[in-house]
Amino acid sequence: MNVVVFGLGALISLSFGISDFLSKGVTRKIGAYRTTVYVLAIGGVATLLPGFILRSSFDFSLLSVSLVLFIAVSMYVSNLSLYKAYSKGMLSITSPIANSYPAFSAVLSVLLIGASFSLGSGAALLVVVIGITLVSTNISSLRRSVFGPGKGPAPGVGWAIVAMIFFGAGWTAFGFATETFGFLLPAIAIRLGAAGLGLGLAPLLKEDVKPVFGGTLPKLCVMSALEAAGAILFSLGAIISAAPDAVPILATFSGMSAAFTVLLAVAFLREKLDWNHVAGIAMLLGGVLTLLYLGG
Repeated sequence: MNVVVFGLGALISLSFGISDFLSKGVTRKIGAYRTTVYVLAIGGVATLLPGFILRSSFDFSLLSVSLVLFIAVSMYVSNLSLYKAYSKGMLSITSPIANSYPAFSAVLSVLLIGASFSLGSGAALLVVVIGITLVSTNISSLRRSVFGPGKGPAPGVGWAIVAMIFFGAGWTAFGFATETFGFLLPAIAIRLGAAGLGLGLAPLLKEDVKPVFGGTLPKLCVMSALEAAGAILFSLGAIISAAPDAVPILATFSGMSAAFTVLLAVAFLREKLDWNHVAGIAMLLGGVLTLLYLGG
């Protein structure tokens, strides 16, 4: 695996991690639905910019159209579910659940697009996924937070699970489409297509999508830019590698964004760093270094 892919993966996780950290305050002010639509729409414009220099195709075959629609629907559902989870629940619980999608993405990549892993690479991927969960979860309070007496799952857990499933499916399709059809069509689908779906369904779902002004707009723009950067870097990694194995690797790095989200919360919100966070960070670093070594 090209070393450049790992460098791009680290930047992907940083971009998504900072965006997730910022989203908590934004969703509280304007709601999950408006956050979803505007982050996708604003970020969608920026996502298209590399289309001028990256390989692109407009082969409107049944496969390409089906993939574009699937990506748009998956990203609409996953982003809406993610922001609903963040708005309703605790980041320390919902973030690791939603960002566990790389495991699901890796399985889909093996089943659908022919990715293959050695035993060592598969074990390293598993270590990274476990590290994502450890670094993003407060083990000492997880049981009583997720399953309190007679309360069932904590707020946001259900939405986080939905986000995990659709992120895994959407990013797998996005990576495959980028390798197969080039950059532009998947880039349109992953942001503008999903935003258009959200705007179109807003009246039916009776959701408010009125314009956002004031102090929230700059944060939305920053979040959108970070999300667009993550999508662009994902495409670059898939195109540079030109190998199906790159898709689950890049998806795993995307899931590592939870580590940055938690570290930012510790630094700026003074959240306590527990023993499992330290163990998770060690597993993340060890897993990534192992993947880098095994991939050459």
